[in-house]
Amino acid sequence: MRGDEMQAENEHGQLMACLMSERDRFATESEFLTFALESVRRFIVDVRALDIELTMRPRYLNDPPSHSSHPGSSGRG
Repeated sequence: MRGDEMQAENEHGQLMACLMSERDRFATESEFLTFALESVRRFIVDVRALDIELTMRPRYLNDPPSHSSHPGSSGRG
């Protein structure tokens, strides 16, 4: 394992360190975040083979109530 990968693993868990080691492949932060999100979604599906169920929280749950755009919300605070 390279030094920067070891440092990333010390700062994050092993799976996150794996994602972070791919960061340099992408020209923008947005491209990297798209890759990371797709990778996590694929991982969630893959671990079902091990009888491990994971779910992702929808992004709108991170938004303040006044900016929420989930179904059933008028978007008003």
